Amino acid sequence: MSLTLAILLTLHLHRHSVLLVWGAMDSCYDDDGRPSRCMPKFENAAFNRSVLVSNACGTPPEDYCMQTGSTRLCHRCDAADPEHSHGARLLTDFHTDQEPTWWQSQSMFYGVQHPNSVNITLHLGKAFEITYLRLKFYTSRPESFAIYKRLEQGGAWLPYQYYSGSCLKTYGRDAKGYLRPGEDERSPACTEEFSDISPLTGGNVAFSTLEGRPSAYNFDQSVVLQEFVTATDLLISLDRLNTFGDEFFKDSKVLRSYFYAISDFSVGGRCKCNGHASECVQDQSGVLACVCQHHTVGADCQQCHPFYQDRPWARATGEAAHECLKCDCSGRSEECLFDMEQYRSSGHGGRCLNCRDNTQGPHCERCTENHYRASPQDPCLPCDCNVDGSEHLQCDVGGGCVCRATVTGAKCDTCQVGFHSLGPTGCRPCGCDARGSVGHCSLENGECYCKPNVEGQACDRCKPGFFHLQQASPAGCQACFCFGHSLACSASTQHGAINITSHFHQGAGARPIHSANDPPPPPLLPSPPSVPPDKFLGNQINSYGHFIYFTFTSETPDLLPGRVTVLLEGAGVDGGPLRLSADFPPLTPPSSSSSSSLGRAPVHTFLSGVRLASAAVPSSSSPSPLAPAPWVEVCSCPRGFAGRLCESCAPGFTRETPRGGPLAPCVPCTCHQHGPCHPETGTCDCSDFTAGTTCEQCLEGYYGNALIGTPGDCRPCPCPGRTSCAQITQTGEVVCTNCPAGRAGVRCQKCEDGSHGDPLGQAGPVRACARCDCSGNADPNAVGTCHHLTGRCLKCLGHTEGERCERCQQGFYGDALNQTMTQKCKSCSCSPAGTSGPGGQCHPQTGHCHCLPNVGGRDCSRCQVGFFHLQPGHGCQGCDCNSIGSSSTACHPITGMCICRAGVEGRQCDSCRAGFFSFSSRGCRACNCDPMGSVSMQCHGNGTCHCRQGFMGYKCDKCQLNFYHNRATHHCEACPICYGLVKDKVRCLCVCVCVCVRTLNQRGFWFHVLGFLPKSDGCTSGIQYI
Repeated sequence: MSLTLAILLTLHLHRHSVLLVWGAMDSCYDDDGRPSRCMPKFENAAFNRSVLVSNACGTPPEDYCMQTGSTRLCHRCDAADPEHSHGARLLTDFHTDQEPTWWQSQSMFYGVQHPNSVNITLHLGKAFEITYLRLKFYTSRPESFAIYKRLEQGGAWLPYQYYSGSCLKTYGRDAKGYLRPGEDERSPACTEEFSDISPLTGGNVAFSTLEGRPSAYNFDQSVVLQEFVTATDLLISLDRLNTFGDEFFKDSKVLRSYFYAISDFSVGGRCKCNGHASECVQDQSGVLACVCQHHTVGADCQQCHPFYQDRPWARATGEAAHECLKCDCSGRSEECLFDMEQYRSSGHGGRCLNCRDNTQGPHCERCTENHYRASPQDPCLPCDCNVDGSEHLQCDVGGGCVCRATVTGAKCDTCQVGFHSLGPTGCRPCGCDARGSVGHCSLENGECYCKPNVEGQACDRCKPGFFHLQQASPAGCQACFCFGHSLACSASTQHGAINITSHFHQGAGARPIHSANDPPPPPLLPSPPSVPPDKFLGNQINSYGHFIYFTFTSETPDLLPGRVTVLLEGAGVDGGPLRLSADFPPLTPPSSSSSSSLGRAPVHTFLSGVRLASAAVPSSSSPSPLAPAPWVEVCSCPRGFAGRLCESCAPGFTRETPRGGPLAPCVPCTCHQHGPCHPETGTCDCSDFTAGTTCEQCLEGYYGNALIGTPGDCRPCPCPGRTSCAQITQTGEVVCTNCPAGRAGVRCQKCEDGSHGDPLGQAGPVRACARCDCSGNADPNAVGTCHHLTGRCLKCLGHTEGERCERCQQGFYGDALNQTMTQKCKSCSCSPAGTSGPGGQCHPQTGHCHCLPNVGGRDCSRCQVGFFHLQPGHGCQGCDCNSIGSSSTACHPITGMCICRAGVEGRQCDSCRAGFFSFSSRGCRACNCDPMGSVSMQCHGNGTCHCRQGFMGYKCDKCQLNFYHNRATHHCEACPICYGLVKDKVRCLCVCVCVCVRTLNQRGFWFHVLGFLPKSDGCTSGIQYI
């Protein structure tokens, strides 16, 4: 088996080595410059390319053991140690059999075994046509592994070949190495070959892509095989390790001896360029691409250049290079696309795009629609036939357009004379009214050129203020007359044309106006003047704008008048008659006439006829209809005017200038709708109880606003005797303005101010008005001093009140009826502090206020005798003076100090003053202590004073024993020392006396001590027996 594999691999490599030499020398054109098939060099597409593996030993470092028969040699794999690293880069590096390098996966010890697979992925960078794939294993070959490919980067993985000793179990396929006829040649095969565990190292697996494929000998025509050998990526999936079965015992050394290891991964093939390139290079972005020839483009030269689309793209073969052909666009485009239908019909599939010079067609060979050219070399020019004026937009070879019937011009863009407004249906007739237009209309918009007084698109109507459109008039229309009051008029449809004629026959014949024997007439006037008949007089307004014709008859031309003067007199013409003169050209009568007139005498000239064109409304008795009289106008009168020519004022209107005639404007009658006015003078005929020049006021005894203009503007006054009244504008109230004497009010319903009564009995019986009596306590000149019905006084003065102001107001007192007093009512002026009840009230006659307890005075402003401290709401507090120490029950009204007796003090006079003693009904007695001998001027209750040292006596006005009075200092000073002996003796005696007194007191004898010695002596200085 190993020998067969070696021979197959040698033949395979030899076959491709020949192709390699030929491919390297390949050229896309032969020596004559004809295109031929070319291919890039044959190469090992995997050499030095990066390979991705899903598993590699050495991370973490691990030990592995090699199967070498009966023994296992163990080694170390460490990814961090280059000497012991077995990474993916060693799959495609350069090495020799003597110094092999290999990639190695983790061992079975780490779980590498079915169903866990180890994947090896090779990215070729672009499509390659794969001839073979060779794997050389450093360990024994796997029991099962598969080869996958991609047809495009990022596409799905497609199975390429399966190798397994258990094809059906592992991959679900039968184990066979060939395809049966009729099977899809792209189907992957599964073979048991190369799946044995031997050799333990150095085993090869070579996969030839075309081996066993029936169409391999017709590869150029087999699109299926061309796709089958194409791959952009390859993936080796190592699915199951070959073992001896001893892994069942889970011995770690055994498990570490089973792993995948590949020393060489080779892919023989060519860069896929479909026979249109001899080399592949990397572009600026590092992407591998073919250097395409034969006008092809694409990474695989898989399509024609955009402008080489004249036949479909095809892969180059040994028989034909299938060069892409350039599109034929007649030099007028650089863009085209392949059109299969066109190719089938003409053999040229290149259909040109974006043809220039207004050309079109598959080869830009003809002009586009509505364009022309004189020769194929010339650019196509637009016909520019007017879309509205042409029968069609396509012109002839000279660029001429076919025009519609009413259109002219090289491009059919101009209307013929008499037509206008070129549109979708051609030009329209002008339609100008010959009566009002001049010449032809505008060719652009059909606007007619109107006469001065005409308007409208067709000049078919008169401008405002004009009427009677007529062709003979240069202005087109006649101005509205309407006596100057309206600019809106129209031709009458009621009038017919008539002629007012006369032959001026009076008596027996025509009246002569001049005789040859007469003296010459005065200038400008005939002698005598001719007076027309009555039918020429009066209102001849219907002849306005027409001629008056005069016919003269003479026996000789010399007597015909050379000038005729016509005098017109009528209403509204100021300054006398209107004189019109007309000169006649000299006449040359027939020779027979002149000859017949010679010899006759006298010779006369006659006014033999006058004709005045006019109009009239035909009557029912007219023998035949009259011709229209369009010169007779009918005016549309503004408000205020009436008549066919606005010659009259409408009802309710009159002339602005009285009797101003039909030319004077009409203004509304100023009668305020209370009667008509004369249409010429404006005089009002008032009604509705109105009066005045313009009915602007109501009649006497009526009231209202006559200016409103309604029949009820003036109504009778609701006043006694139908006297006059007036209506207040703001409120609408009606007020009588001429009430009977003594009465007032809007209806005279009450008495006038200062009086009272009920003259109309509105509140009871009728009472005549009488003057109000307010006891002289109201201002007679004031308004509203009393009630107009009851007479109750409303504005009492001097603080009085009551129906007749007969009493003083509360808070005041006095006699309101005393007419002699100046001030009848005085203010109570009650003290708020001493008053009880409502403040400010007092007796109406006396003025005494209502005082609080113990408060007195008219105005309650002071306390009664024996009370003080007036407090609001409480009254006065009792003085409570001591009956012994005070001389009266009264006290100060504010402080409450009582009136004390002599020597007594205190608010209530209940204690002696300082320096007094013996409180009694006679007062207190003075202590009279000696100021020099007393400690204080206040004495004891018995009147004795408190003496200084050295003094003694009731008033401390004596010196003690052994003291003497010093006149210089007025003090009692101690006697000299010698006098102390006497004093000591006396002290001893005093002690004895004290002992005796104490003993006697204990036995029932009582003594009253009158005085004491100084405390230091301890004895009394005197004893009084009782």
